[in-house]
Amino acid sequence: MNQNLYSNKIRKHRRLKFGVLAVLLTVVVIALIIVINVVFSSLARRFSLYADMTKEQIYGITEQSFDLLDSYRGRKDFSISIVFCQEADRLDDAYETRLVHELARKYEEEFDFVNVEYIDIINHPNAADQYLATSVSRPKTTSVYIVKNDLSNPIEKKQSRIYTIESFYTFDKDSGSVFAFNGEYRITAGILQLMGDSPIAYFVTGHGEEVPSTAPDAAKPAMWTLFEDAGYDVRTIDLSKEDIDDAAKVVVINCPKYDYMGSGDTVNEIRKIDNFLDRFGGLMVFMDPTAGEMPELDAFLSEWGIAFDRSIVRDLGNSLDVNGLEMVGTYTTEGAGASLTKTLRELNSVPKAIFNNPMPIRYTYDRGTDGQYSATFGSSVRYVSTVIQTGVDGDGKPTAEATPAGDLGNEEAVWTKGLYNLMTVTVDSRYIENEEHFSYVLAAGTSSFADDKYLGGRNYANRDIIFNAMKSFGRKTVPLDLEFKVFDDEALSITSAEAKRLTVVVTVLPAVAVGVAGIVVYVRRRYL
Repeated sequence: MNQNLYSNKIRKHRRLKFGVLAVLLTVVVIALIIVINVVFSSLARRFSLYADMTKEQIYGITEQSFDLLDSYRGRKDFSISIVFCQEADRLDDAYETRLVHELARKYEEEFDFVNVEYIDIINHPNAADQYLATSVSRPKTTSVYIVKNDLSNPIEKKQSRIYTIESFYTFDKDSGSVFAFNGEYRITAGILQLMGDSPIAYFVTGHGEEVPSTAPDAAKPAMWTLFEDAGYDVRTIDLSKEDIDDAAKVVVINCPKYDYMGSGDTVNEIRKIDNFLDRFGGLMVFMDPTAGEMPELDAFLSEWGIAFDRSIVRDLGNSLDVNGLEMVGTYTTEGAGASLTKTLRELNSVPKAIFNNPMPIRYTYDRGTDGQYSATFGSSVRYVSTVIQTGVDGDGKPTAEATPAGDLGNEEAVWTKGLYNLMTVTVDSRYIENEEHFSYVLAAGTSSFADDKYLGGRNYANRDIIFNAMKSFGRKTVPLDLEFKVFDDEALSITSAEAKRLTVVVTVLPAVAVGVAGIVVYVRRRYL
């Protein structure tokens, strides 16, 4: 009897002992997991030990940047510094600055000519004076410099670009919220600009055009920043006083009010544009129907197959407003113009291209037996085609109508139904030493196509169409293929099979491990 009681006490003691040990083991394991997590989180934060598994590679550097920057590896005559205006620890306090900081450090890891530096402009306000920035704006703690260091002459002031943290993000113009990260865009384009490999985009002035203010802190319109984001060195130009640089790839004429000077004037501005296109450049012309006749400019554009009709087009059944003037354009599917909208037309939900108060564009070339509108100029052949036009109804009848611009608002105005071109592109093709070269003229019958409202938001296709035109015009040295990395699309870039295997590993293996451990403990306790 006493022996049984003694045996029961021993078993209870053992159970208590092993129960306490099990609880202690559980506590130790949980504490160890927490410590390991804290340690690895700290190391990851300090040394940027992150794996970017998003489809858009938001936190990494894509192959396009490697292709553009790899040729600079091993150079001994220069280096690139990405300079932050506050200490590294402070940058990691906010997600917005930490994301830019992490990306800069990845550039430092991947490219031997890039390094990340820090200056404290709070305690040392003149620390940034060594940089020769293109903007005279004073730096802030959220400013970022991309600097080219001339290693052969380190005493000279350094060339640089200055950016705000906000410029590394893309904002929705309608809501004002951030929807994408374009840090790779900004850094790669900044490096290329400093290396002199960035093409120039000019906005023409001197004829009443809509161009941004030259004040240092003035807000730039969306089209200006779109060119900057695409890697262009964006400038204004007065053709009556300046010549177009050989590095220029795009010239923009945005809503002129007065004509350009031609052959009978002291300075021939038209010839400067013509010579620029002869060097295989691209011209974008946005013209409003309220602009009067411009004989010199109109004659020049006529040679490129286009004529603005100075009428107003409306479509009461296919517009965003009740007046039918904020029209939704219809994409064409044939010709060179269709290539500018191909990626948009292939989407499941095709975005809209908006034309506000547009006028029609008429071809000045004859239609050939091949169905194309073309003309021959010496050794080159020019083809003009539609990019976007007005629509038709279910019976194939035109839904749009036009009236002379001066009759808008007149109750007795005569509106004529028809199929009207709203945007066209002309391609000039020439062979030099058996290699084909191209020049381009993109024309739109309204300047509103490039308004901030349509370029800054995510609801419209206007931005993508201009962007696709840049791809054609700018060519190799512009990081145009670096798309904005949209935060909404942060999905794991893995296949369904990989997802199933990962699910098994995450859910089944821990359960199996716990089960095996439980069996081992149970067996050992049973036979002790």
